[in-house]
Amino acid sequence: MPTYKVGRLNNQQGFTLVELSIVVALLSLFAVLSIPLLSTVAENNLNHSARRLAGMVKYLYNETALTATRHRLVFDLDSNQCRVEQLSDLDEWQPPEGRVRSYTLPANIDIKDIWMAQRGKATTGTVTILFHQQGWLPETTIHLQQDNGKELSLHLLPFTGTTEIKEGYQEFDDAS
Repeated sequence: MPTYKVGRLNNQQGFTLVELSIVVALLSLFAVLSIPLLSTVAENNLNHSARRLAGMVKYLYNETALTATRHRLVFDLDSNQCRVEQLSDLDEWQPPEGRVRSYTLPANIDIKDIWMAQRGKATTGTVTILFHQQGWLPETTIHLQQDNGKELSLHLLPFTGTTEIKEGYQEFDDAS
């Protein structure tokens, strides 16, 4: 019966230098291939924020038209937040009972400015988009900017509640 001494590995050797080199090379290759994917996460934040705001606008447009209850979307440009409110039976603005209530943009996304027809451009403070009972809203353009300088422009169409999303800083104030 064989006996083993404590600490011996039974004639087995460790990894060779070639095996260790191959493992390190593979880990380096995986790291090089995955780092560019991390930069697209920030772009996805910008696109996600634009789609999220467009979805909120369409939801409020439809909700207002179907229920004949006035809604509004209130943007706080200083804190990069927006919230949804509806007019109660007591003529008070309150959060709706639906799924959509508020949204805070990611830390690397800023609301650069909001332009509204007959009100002009706002860069600070609060901006309120009122959805009328007939289902329309004022023509509005929201400019989002990412930390790396990439910008998106969201143009809210008054009579359909849809949102055009364009790359870059686009001015739509001369469109009707």
